[in-house]
Formats: sequence, structure tokens, C-alpha cells
Amino acid sequence: MTDPGSDPGADIAGLLHQALAQHQAGNITAAMAGYRAVLAQQPRQVDALHLLGVALEQGGEAEAAVAMIRQAIAIDGSRADFHDNLGNALLAAKDGEGAAMAYREALRLEPQRPSTLYNLGNILRLRGETEEARQLLQQALRLQPRYADALKNLALLEWEEGDMAAAEPLFRQAAQLAPQDRVLPMNYALYQLARGAYGAGWDLYESRWRSGVYDERDWGAGLPRWDGSPQPGRHLLLWGEQGIGDQILHGTMLRDAVAHVRAAGACRVSIAVSDRLVPLLARSLADLPDLQVIERNQKTDADLQCPFGSLGRFLRRTATDFPAGRQAGAYLRADPARVAEFRARHAAMAGPGKRVYGLAWRSGNLQLADAKSIPLAKLAPLFALSGIAWLSVQYGDPRDEVAASGLPLNTALTVDGLQDIDGQAAQLAALDGIVSVSNTGVHVAAGLGLPCHLLLPKGRGRLWYWPREGTQSPWYGSVRLWRQHRSNIWEDVINDIASFLKVEIHS
Repeated sequence: MTDPGSDPGADIAGLLHQALAQHQAGNITAAMAGYRAVLAQQPRQVDALHLLGVALEQGGEAEAAVAMIRQAIAIDGSRADFHDNLGNALLAAKDGEGAAMAYREALRLEPQRPSTLYNLGNILRLRGETEEARQLLQQALRLQPRYADALKNLALLEWEEGDMAAAEPLFRQAAQLAPQDRVLPMNYALYQLARGAYGAGWDLYESRWRSGVYDERDWGAGLPRWDGSPQPGRHLLLWGEQGIGDQILHGTMLRDAVAHVRAAGACRVSIAVSDRLVPLLARSLADLPDLQVIERNQKTDADLQCPFGSLGRFLRRTATDFPAGRQAGAYLRADPARVAEFRARHAAMAGPGKRVYGLAWRSGNLQLADAKSIPLAKLAPLFALSGIAWLSVQYGDPRDEVAASGLPLNTALTVDGLQDIDGQAAQLAALDGIVSVSNTGVHVAAGLGLPCHLLLPKGRGRLWYWPREGTQSPWYGSVRLWRQHRSNIWEDVINDIASFLKVEIHS
């Protein structure tokens, strides 16, 4: 209660100051309580509204943060920092378009605000609006030359656009300015791998476990790490990390790994993967003696362990360490009986004289799905090819989407790889080829040696196993890479694939 004759404004200022001090000390819960105490006395106290919104966003309550900061802006819309933090909250709420609008309003009010230039530049980079993104990030760096996050994201932009020489010094500067950044070393590792500096890249790729990007548990159960040397008489556990596609990709090294560890004498090897992958991988490696394929949570009596993604340190340190030829990376073996069954069903569906191709147009990647996926209707030029019948190999149930497109794409025979990877492999092995965006199905198909035409967004197919130039992947000999000519424009590359297939099916 305020004493008679005291200044209520001073009490409010004191409460706000105390809450802000808690906020700056990282005590988010205490800060929110303080801001709410201010608002209990002055519900329209604009700084408390704004700062409570910032604290809510930092505490993971993005929707509530958006609402609170909008209240502050409704009272005073002239503050650039309010709009900047509204953008941050909208971004946390997965409203990228709304965030961009908020950042643009902040820049209208304060054009030389480095944090807002960076925030908007990074959104535009992720959307593929490269030129404006570059200008914004460069402007932020002119105003604040030691802005490590802007350096890092400008490095990512230049890498994504294929200018590896421009990216290199930016990565180095960012690393010098922000040695505590846990994600930067992993990004730099992927950049090194993308430019073919495999030895340095693989060594630095070990930083992924400190990045916080992967919440991967240690499926090696704390066992000592294998150092890459032969281990006669011992039991080595190799375990698949990250998603199914990553496990299949890294699995292209498994046969070499087994040979390497047994170079000086026999040893036991257990290979632990996601449960959905066990049947396919067990069949594919069944010819290797004293080897078992198990689920990742299954206990073993192994002596040593190594995650799949670390095998490259020992086995793929130079370009010449990658197998060459059309069947490179084709190590998976589908169930022959199921393949024959699918082949007969495909032939009956297609009719005489037609090849049967699979088609997938959506990615389930939470971060890159918008950039990697294609509206189904844009793929219409493929259906003008008279010698091909098309089968959906899209994950999930795409029937409504296919019906809305009006395209003659068969969905009745599709095996959903989310539920049955072994069945998906059999169906893919029975096809003549696939056209697909980057998703797990491409890894299954390429691991089978199936001809794959892979559609990649300009600048966003930056994962190190899809090189920046050329049409071939170092991992899979049967994959042909097709990149957008212009960011966010798919029509050109789709027409290119249609022209290529037209020649191929009539040759």
C-alpha cells in the first residue's frame, strides 16, 4: 500500500527497475512476477507490458508474448524496440511472415538498428530472398563490424549461394568473435565437408554433440569410443544417429567399417539402428559373418562404440575414399518376394510398354520443408510424358492433395514409408526410377541403386552430402541432382527434368 503523500510513480519505477534487474540476471520467473506487480497497479504501463512480453517469449510462451507486446504497441507504436521484439515473438510462434512485417516496421522507425537488420536479413535468407538478405546483413556489419551472429549468417548465405571463397573468411571471423558459440563449429564443419575438405570437416563434425542442435542420446551407452584401429577379438558397437535418412546415408560406410575393424583379425560387430530400419539393414548385411543388426535400445556386451556419423573420420577423408560408379552407395537389399509382387502390380497399373516412376513432392523436415517442398500442381509437365505412369511415393496419406491437383497420380498402391520402411524399399526397388524432393525416401531409393532425380532448392540444398556444383552426389551413384536456377522458382528445373526423361524413355 502506498503511504499518504508518497509518490506512486516512484514506487512503480522502483518495481520496474527491480524486475528489469532480475530479467538482466537471467531470473525470468522473478522478472515476470515483477512486471506483473507493476501492471497490477498500472495496467497500461507500456514498458512493463513490453518487457513482460519479452520475458514470456524467452520463457517459451510465444503466443502470450505476442499478445502482450501488441498491447504495448497499441499504447505506443513509435518504439522500434517494441516492433523488433514483436518480430522475435512472432518468429518463436512460427509466424515468419508476421515477424518480417514487424521487423520492417522497426526499421522504418529506426533504419540503422543492427539487431533488426540482422533479424530481417536472416528471415529473408531462410526464405531464399538472397539479395535483400545479403544487403541487410552487410548493413548490420557496417554499423557493428564485430557482430558475430551477422557474420555467421552472412557466411551461411554465401555458402548456400555457392560462393565458398566468400564464406570462408566470414566463418573464421565469426569463430574468433564468438568462441562460445556451440552451433558455429558444426556449421563450419558442414561447410568444410560441402567444399570437399573432408579431413578437416569430419574432425570438426565431432562438435555436433556440443551444438545443442541434436538432442540425440548416447546409444553407445557410455562405452569407450573406437579410435578407428583394427580390433581383433573385441566387440564393436556401431550405432545410427539422427534420422532414418542420416542412418541410411552413413550406412553406406558400414561394409568398409567392418572390413577396417577386422583388418588384423576377426571381431564381433553389432549395428544398432532405429527399429523401423532393422529388417532392411539386417537383410542388406546378412552376408557379413559374426555381425548382428539390432534396435538402438537393445543391450550388448560390446567393448567399444562409434556413431555412424563419425565413421567418415576414418573412411572418407579424401574424395578418392568415396566409391565410384553407378552402383556407389547401393548397399540396401529389398525383400525379393515383395519386389516381385510390387513389380507385377505396377505393371498392371501402368499398362503395356510404360515405365513406372515414383513421385514425392513434400519434405517433412521441420526447418526446411517450405523451401524443399513443391506444390503438386507445379509438377504437371512430368505427366505430359507419354511413356511414364506415375505412382505416389509420398509419405502419409496424399489422396486429397492428389485429387485436388487433378493429376493422374496413382495413390492406391503406395506403401507409407513412415510406417513400413521395408515395404517402401520393396516398392521402390520395383520402380524404374523416382523424381523426388529431398527426403528419407531418396536415401532408401539411392541405397537400393534406383535411378533418382532429386529436386533441390537453390541455396537450401546445402547439406554436405549434396555438393554445391555438378549433378552427382559423392555418396550415391544413382542420384542425379537438379537445382533451382532461381530461388523459389521450380518451373525451370521441372521442365529440365521433363526434357531429360523424354529423351531417356525414347532412347
